[in-house]
Amino acid sequence: MSSIGRDDCPRLRPYLAASVDPAQPGIQILYDQVRISDTQLAMGPVDFEILKRINGKTSIQEIHHQVQKSLGGGMVLPLPVVARFITDLDNALFLDTGKYHAVVNAPVRKPSCIGCYEADPKAFRGQMRELFARSGPSEPLGLATDHNLAGLIVPHMDYQRGAATYAHAYHHLMGQTNAKLFVILATSHYSNHPINLTRKHFQSPLGVIPTDIAYVDRIVEQLGDNVFEDEVVAHFPEHSVELEAVMLHFLRSREKDIRIVPIVLGNIEKAMLSGKAGEETATLKKILGALRMAQAAAKEAVCYLLSGDLAHIGPKFSDSVKLDATRIVSSRKQDKTVLDRLVEGSADLFLSQVASEKNARNICGVAPFWYGLKLMNDRPGKLLHYQQYVDPKWQESVSFTAVAYPS
Repeated sequence: MSSIGRDDCPRLRPYLAASVDPAQPGIQILYDQVRISDTQLAMGPVDFEILKRINGKTSIQEIHHQVQKSLGGGMVLPLPVVARFITDLDNALFLDTGKYHAVVNAPVRKPSCIGCYEADPKAFRGQMRELFARSGPSEPLGLATDHNLAGLIVPHMDYQRGAATYAHAYHHLMGQTNAKLFVILATSHYSNHPINLTRKHFQSPLGVIPTDIAYVDRIVEQLGDNVFEDEVVAHFPEHSVELEAVMLHFLRSREKDIRIVPIVLGNIEKAMLSGKAGEETATLKKILGALRMAQAAAKEAVCYLLSGDLAHIGPKFSDSVKLDATRIVSSRKQDKTVLDRLVEGSADLFLSQVASEKNARNICGVAPFWYGLKLMNDRPGKLLHYQQYVDPKWQESVSFTAVAYPS
């Protein structure tokens, strides 16, 4: 029965959800929405009755009694069956116990995107080398001897579909900067908080990518501990930081003093479009000031990685406009206008362009692009690459780019 006794009152931990298994009528699949656990637990009707009573107030023995009563006399439910199901929940990190908290409070964040890239170090290196080999620029063989890159817009599309843009972006990075500190400004896909920080280091197939905790703490001094309030939701499932950190680690893993600052940024254009611009502007200015002060105190070269994609259109994104060849061409033209603003380097002109569209095409990189351009003092950039992925079944189209900003 593991360490959970029959008199204990187990509690489900947050961020769990269940969905019906279409292949098995009557079966529900319990899973973790924030990917702390990769277990998907199949539950029958009796299991679900047990689950409903796991509330932190009811003992396992009482849960057994209640479920047995609900089943009537037609079925006998042994107590060990209830205990075993609850133990399975604990082993899957689905209960609010020490096992779950040990993972959440660990100093190193485990990957959530294995599958997008290989977990085995040798296979991972081969995958990354093949990405560069087939995508235009070859794998960078050397490192710049100086720092000539203030920042870089990079995609967070999966490596397979975004290969060419990743290759152009990171080949350029290797040739233009020897910086050891990379501030990753990334789109938030899960948290609505304006800024989300973490002090956790990041696991990659090649080891651990350290987070510059002193840099994070300088931001916290200005903004307060509320930047960690949504840390689990914002960082554990988020791919927009992880894919940049892992790629960077592949290229610079031999250098022990490489560090990152993982910053996940929430939506900024919603309030602009909803008439709350004044309130939003005050928040943005406060965050921007904190980020500027943290950089100023770094006393070394800082390179920004602005992790965001462009348009997301099609039924997959609840787009009401039909996705066809005409729409693809139209979106590409709109992307060209957005790219012009990004290359010009003006954060406010870029945001105005997005606002003029009412962000109807779901450009997800608005926050990291805006903050990044501001932090780089609205300097002009150079377009390195642009891609527009189109699903063969016309369910989605995602566009993304690489833009470099010299220091």
